[in-house]
Amino acid sequence: MGIREFFSRLRGGQEQKSYEEKDYVELQVQTVDTPALAPERYVKVCKLKGFSDVDITASELGEGNIVILDIKPLADRSTTELRHAVDEIKDICTSMGGDIAGLSEYHLIMTPPSVKIERSTESKAETFEDAMERVRKRMSK
Repeated sequence: MGIREFFSRLRGGQEQKSYEEKDYVELQVQTVDTPALAPERYVKVCKLKGFSDVDITASELGEGNIVILDIKPLADRSTTELRHAVDEIKDICTSMGGDIAGLSEYHLIMTPPSVKIERSTESKAETFEDAMERVRKRMSK
């Protein structure tokens, strides 16, 4: 017994109606001449020259941009101000729901809430705090 016969018996012997081409309606896809207006997001590279540059970083994150921050100019000048600035940036980034990580000794990456940083689980990846402690030790020498 075939599937068609089985279902026919379940319905009380009624044969399934076969549909013809006239039973279908073709749907038209509407096209839009203008592209979708998605918010523009950028990867911005900024230098941290002083505590006042924290506001620039925060505004870029608020606009949804990814920020790569060069902290070397401030590290060369004042480790105390660097600590305060980086702590403030970290607080701002995490309070927004973003993510922050060290890229290298003098570079940080910060992302808006819609972007997360994948940290390597295979090798022992250096945490943000470890990287900052290493920079602080080097600066205090």
